[in-house]
Amino acid sequence: MKELHEDLRLEAVQKPKRICILTEDMFGPIKNGGIGTAYFHLAVFLQRSGHKVTICFVNGLAKNPVKMKITKNFFAKLNVEFHGVAPQALAKTTMARTMAMPYAAYEWLKRNDRFDIVHVSEWRGMGYIALLAKSLGIAFQDIHFAVKGSSPTLWSAEGNQQFLKEERQLGWVFMERRSAEMADTLICGSQHLVCWMKNNKYRLPERSYYWPNVFLDDLLPDNEAIKNSNLETKEWVFFGRLEPRKGIILFVNALNTLAKRGVRLPSITFLGGHSYRFDARKFIEENQKHWSTEVSFISDCNAIQAVEYLSGEGRLAVIPALLENSPISVYECLATKVPFIAADTGGTRELLDDENGKKILFKPNHIALARKLELHAKKLPAPGIKHQRLKKSLDVWNKWHGQEHSIIKNARSSNRHDPLVSICVTHFERPDFLYQALKSIKDQTYKNIEVIVVDDGSHSQEALHALEIIESHYQKNGWQFVYQENRYVGAARNTAAQNASGDYLLFFDDDNVMMPEMVDKLVSAATFADIDCLTCSSIRFSGKGAPNTPEGKLGTQIRFMGPARAWATKVNIVGDATCLIKASKFRDHGGYTERYRTGKDDIEFYSKLILAKENVSYYPDPLYYYRTGDNSMKSRNHLQEEGDFRQISPYLEGLDSEEKSLLLLRKQQKDAKKNKGEKYKPGFLKRTIRKLRKFARVKV
Repeated sequence: MKELHEDLRLEAVQKPKRICILTEDMFGPIKNGGIGTAYFHLAVFLQRSGHKVTICFVNGLAKNPVKMKITKNFFAKLNVEFHGVAPQALAKTTMARTMAMPYAAYEWLKRNDRFDIVHVSEWRGMGYIALLAKSLGIAFQDIHFAVKGSSPTLWSAEGNQQFLKEERQLGWVFMERRSAEMADTLICGSQHLVCWMKNNKYRLPERSYYWPNVFLDDLLPDNEAIKNSNLETKEWVFFGRLEPRKGIILFVNALNTLAKRGVRLPSITFLGGHSYRFDARKFIEENQKHWSTEVSFISDCNAIQAVEYLSGEGRLAVIPALLENSPISVYECLATKVPFIAADTGGTRELLDDENGKKILFKPNHIALARKLELHAKKLPAPGIKHQRLKKSLDVWNKWHGQEHSIIKNARSSNRHDPLVSICVTHFERPDFLYQALKSIKDQTYKNIEVIVVDDGSHSQEALHALEIIESHYQKNGWQFVYQENRYVGAARNTAAQNASGDYLLFFDDDNVMMPEMVDKLVSAATFADIDCLTCSSIRFSGKGAPNTPEGKLGTQIRFMGPARAWATKVNIVGDATCLIKASKFRDHGGYTERYRTGKDDIEFYSKLILAKENVSYYPDPLYYYRTGDNSMKSRNHLQEEGDFRQISPYLEGLDSEEKSLLLLRKQQKDAKKNKGEKYKPGFLKRTIRKLRKFARVKV
């Protein structure tokens, strides 16, 4: 396990850098997020160190022009450039909403590709698409991505013993893992989190380190109230968001335990925002009748205001979180010498002097917390003492940013070998569309291609006559036309592959249209990163004409995620049937299964590749136009359930009966809606107030 100072080169020349912090969370527009507070301190520190710092805040709050103007002015006074970017979901699907954030970050970075270093958290895959583009050689080859290990979705769920409640969380788990794996440098705030990643089989990059966050003590108010350790305890302050994972239930149970013992409690304050998934106020009100003391709530403070409150005379900060990586609340208490006690979870212990930690920390259960609270019911403990690692943290961060960072490049050779690509086109009763598809293939900038068109049993005289004309036109190019009885699309694709002689196969449907550089870009990315199978994004269009014509109306981009194995059992996460695949890999895995008028043969095949641990990836930029309309393959399929079963069938291989039954269990939609209603939901008035606060809160 390596610390960040092990990545320093003593002989390195220190130079100022152009540095971007790409984040969904930032102090200012967000009052007290852990990631945002850490990045705020990092931004100020880097600016003070002589670097040119830019913050790209990717969040729906960027739609509020008043908030963004105030935030921009606030950071301008600190000589930090600030940009607010509002993500936009291009469809109403869960997939579109999930990918809106990482795509917004990627597209902004493409327009502002001027940085030496980009800092981005792995949380929810903010940097996933940008990192993916770099890994495929598409962009950002001169940028060093420093990925911050912050709060992986699965780490949080496991540590807090919570179930995943939304399908998109499966996508977050995948993107968070891949972001860490694709990092140029991965830096976690604690050794604890690096160990968790390794235990969960992350393939971490060679440059993976742990090191405390940048934290500038002088950004917080001086604590004049705390003079010594003998001050009388007047108040216990729960310091954290009011939700189970921050220890609210643990704290309340500890208070109940003390009340039953007859311990006289000081006043109790809950200092933290409310969770709209847990009615903390109701839970506390049901229990506080036993405490015989004053109870108050403070929920509208930002990070600095919260510390100012804690600095008041006689206050003990209680941090009973069930799981922490490198908790900002502990940094804040250490910096301002606020007396505190904290649960010994995650990376909390790593911030404290060893001997001091024994006095401050308690095991994460209500009995241990009750004992610790009783110990300090009358007198406050001494303030915490920083670990030596934390004391030398800033010097290491300063030297790390100042040195040059090698960036591994696999530069494409100008005289590269262009492999033969066999473009496999399937057709059925749509010759007008086929003509447009073939014209787009003929116009490709990549020339080392062969084309195999398989007609899957067209029977109308109109279609057969049109095919005869099309074939006579393209045969001079050496293109093959193969005719077979109607066996459906999987069989047609297999026939095309059997007649192909290329190093790569590129499957393409007859109603779609290629962009001119599609084949060239796919081959470049596949050879750059040695990809076995590569899908890509596309642009919707409708009508009977070609794209960008009066009869071919353009729509929005279709975005996928890539080989997210868990989510692939539920939705098409990998890409459309259009893909570039090594011919050898296609044959190794037996091609497509052939089922008449049952869709998702492509998704089933992708699942086979993923389970076999082949190198499957996704090209994030649109490379072709995807036609939407009534005359599609989907409209001719049989029952959807047959296709859904086909999608997960590769995952059933090798399982016993009970394991299969678990995977095959799917609740009906009406049951899902019923269960959804069981969650806590705030009333109309609370929801309205929440929305107004979210829009109107502009104080920085």
